[in-house]
Amino acid sequence: MENMNHDPMHGMNDEPAAGGTTQHHRMMMHMTFFWGKNAEILFSGWPGTRTGMYVLALIVVFVLGFMVEWISHSQLIKPGSTHVGAGVVQTLLHALRVGLAYLVMLAVMSFNGGVLLAAVAGHTLGFLLFGSRVFKKSSAPAPGKTSDLPPTSCVEMNHDHSMGGMAPASQSTNGTSGMHHHQMMMMMHMTFFWGKNAEILFSGWPGTRAGMYGLALILIFVLAFLVEWLSHSNHLIKRGSSNVSAGLLQTFLHAIRVALAYLVMLAVMSFNGGVFLMAVAGHTLGFLLFGSRMFKKKTEMLSYEKTSDLPPMSC
Repeated sequence: MENMNHDPMHGMNDEPAAGGTTQHHRMMMHMTFFWGKNAEILFSGWPGTRTGMYVLALIVVFVLGFMVEWISHSQLIKPGSTHVGAGVVQTLLHALRVGLAYLVMLAVMSFNGGVLLAAVAGHTLGFLLFGSRVFKKSSAPAPGKTSDLPPTSCVEMNHDHSMGGMAPASQSTNGTSGMHHHQMMMMMHMTFFWGKNAEILFSGWPGTRAGMYGLALILIFVLAFLVEWLSHSNHLIKRGSSNVSAGLLQTFLHAIRVALAYLVMLAVMSFNGGVFLMAVAGHTLGFLLFGSRMFKKKTEMLSYEKTSDLPPMSC
C-alpha cells in the first residue's frame, strides 16, 4: 500500500495549460490509488483541498453505500397492495437504488483510498442492519420474500461507460516534466490496449516488468474468482448457528466481497486487454465451480431454499 501517493498532485507540471485548466486536469487524472484530502469526488472542484469538505465527502459516500443496502433489503410495500401501486413503488425504489449505486461507483472511481474505505464501510453497516441475520427473528433464512426489490448485481452496476466524460490530459509545456508526462499518458488509457506496460490499481505497478505484469494478471483472476466464491458459497456458515454469530460472519464476508468487487472494477478500468480477460476468466471459473448447476445435486437444483450464505451483492 506504500505505493499510494499522499498528494495526488505531487510532481505534476506547475505551469498552467491553455485555458487555465491545469489544476482541474490534475485532480481528474488518477488511475491508481492515492491517499489524502486533495481529491475531486463526483463534482468539479469538490471537495478540493479543504479537510472539512473532504470529511463531508466521505460521509456522503458512506451514506450512499448505506442507503443502497437499506433499499436492497427493505420491505416498504404493504401486504395486499394492488399490482399497479406495488409496481410503481418498486420501480421508484429500483430507480433510486440504481442511481445511488452508480453514485457510489463513480465516487470510488476517484481512486481515493478514503473514499473506497467509506464506500465499503457504508455497504457493510447497511448489510449488517438490514441484510444479515443479526437482527432477524427466525434462526434460518425465510423461503419467501425478504425485500421489495430483487438484488442488484455488482457486475451489472460496474460499467465503465461514465469514464468517457473525463477530460484528456493537458500537454506539458515544461521539458523537465517529460518523464512524469509519459507516466500520466500510461495511466490515461481510455480505450483497450495490449501489452505489459500498464499501471494497475497502484502507482508504478506492475510497470514495465513482464514478471510483475504476470503477477498482476494472476491477482485480478484470483480477486474475480473470490467474488464468485463468496457470492455462491453455502458452507461457510454452519447450520444451527445463532442469528448474531451467523449475521456477523455474513457481514464480514459481505464486506470482503464488496471490497474485492470494487478492486476488480477499478483494475478493469486500466483498459488493459489482459486484465479484462483475466477478470472475466476469474468470474467464469468461479461461477462454473460454485454458481452453475454443473456440480450441484438434483435436490439442490430443485430446492428453493438457501443456496448461498450471502445474498447477491447490492453495490
